[in-house]
Amino acid sequence: MLSEGAAAPAVDLPAYVDGERRRVDLDDYLGEGIVVLAFYPADFNPACTMQESDLGDLDLFTMQKDVSVFGVSPDSTYSHEAFAERYGLHVPLLSDRGGEAAEAYGVTTENEVGERLVRRSVFVVDHRGTVQYARAAADLETPLDVAPVKAAVGDIGGDDTALERYRVGHDHYAEGREAFRTAMADYEDREWMDARSGFDDAEPAFSAAADHFDTAVRFAETAEFEAVVDRTEEKADTLAHAASWLADSADALASGRGKQGAQYREDAQRLLDAATDLSEPPESDAFRLTADGVELGDSVVVDPDEEEGYDWRADDEDCVDAGLAVDDADLDAAVAGDGDDYEPTDEPDTVEGDLEMDLDAVDAAADGDGESAERSNVEGDTVEGDLEMDLDAVDEADETAREESADGSDAATPSREGSSDGPDTEAEAEPGDGRAAEGERAGGDSTDADDGDEAGVEELDLADPTEGDDEDDEDDERANWDIPGR
Repeated sequence: MLSEGAAAPAVDLPAYVDGERRRVDLDDYLGEGIVVLAFYPADFNPACTMQESDLGDLDLFTMQKDVSVFGVSPDSTYSHEAFAERYGLHVPLLSDRGGEAAEAYGVTTENEVGERLVRRSVFVVDHRGTVQYARAAADLETPLDVAPVKAAVGDIGGDDTALERYRVGHDHYAEGREAFRTAMADYEDREWMDARSGFDDAEPAFSAAADHFDTAVRFAETAEFEAVVDRTEEKADTLAHAASWLADSADALASGRGKQGAQYREDAQRLLDAATDLSEPPESDAFRLTADGVELGDSVVVDPDEEEGYDWRADDEDCVDAGLAVDDADLDAAVAGDGDDYEPTDEPDTVEGDLEMDLDAVDAAADGDGESAERSNVEGDTVEGDLEMDLDAVDEADETAREESADGSDAATPSREGSSDGPDTEAEAEPGDGRAAEGERAGGDSTDADDGDEAGVEELDLADPTEGDDEDDEDDERANWDIPGR
């Protein structure tokens, strides 16, 4: 079995992680943070009960950012999937089917019949890749004792690692500070979209700085250095949240939502006031690693009796200006639309005004008031007017035709009426007159044809297909008619 103080070997194995199958290379984790490696004989082994598994307690370590936990057994990733779902495990489970990981850590064994098995064991590896804790259970049924594992994780520290994490965190903080300053200047100039972009860049930089500062606190062994880094982490985290609120404020103001933008600004201002009470993070060269731990420079003063814990005397130009740069009165005027250079961006109001003007013009045209009624460019009114004029003309033409017919002014009309009146009128007519009239109508030379389409329609309607013509072609035509009763 691998002993404490030895370098932990890196292995690359297939695994079931967070609901999916992928490969895990331990070389990506060793030397970066603390690694807990737990070997166990098999999924659903005798140490498991109906309620919990022997790996359940290790899930607690997955909540720590600087601790990575892995379970290792000879089972397949499909077995690991069923095992994890049965007990609700979040620990990544590595599949050591070939036994290379068990061989590398020296935890293989055999039972009485010669079957190859894996001993239940756990290893805690520090941030340098060195095994700090190694234990194996007496038999396969005995579950792991998590208490000493927690103690071993808690005992791991290192000012060298803490200082290195602080340096990385300070680089992120400086990046966020620069983006924040630029965004504040744009906010002051009411360049809302540029301010929004700058705050969006500052927020993740401050968040990354806070994460690295938090890890530095976790590994720090020198108490004074730990106090400084702890306050530094608090300031970075506060500024990250403030940048997020200011980004929302700038976005709201750019969209014309003044009241919402002002509210976001007030929320951000409370965070900025809190950040002002915290000293600016010291530069990395303000600390020096010695054999006794981290030595603080003269510019960093720690007073355990003070509530703030330490005081950092930095140049003004290196500090984040936590005061909101926009003058409250000017911004309030801009939000209310009273500023000289404020231009409302609420497009729905502009559209509504245009619609009201159009409706007024329509009303004026409909009432016929003024010259605007004649010049109305509303298409609906113009079409409606044309239709009314056409109908009047048609009615007038119909009335004229009816009057002329009643007065007998049309010479052709009496002839047609006479042909349909009865025996008296029919006797007065000369033989062949009817045929001549019909011939004239067929040739299109009669006066009736020139009087309009309606007169022509009446002649056709008054013709009696059962009367008059003795010609053979007309007899043949009548013979083909379908007359009821014949």
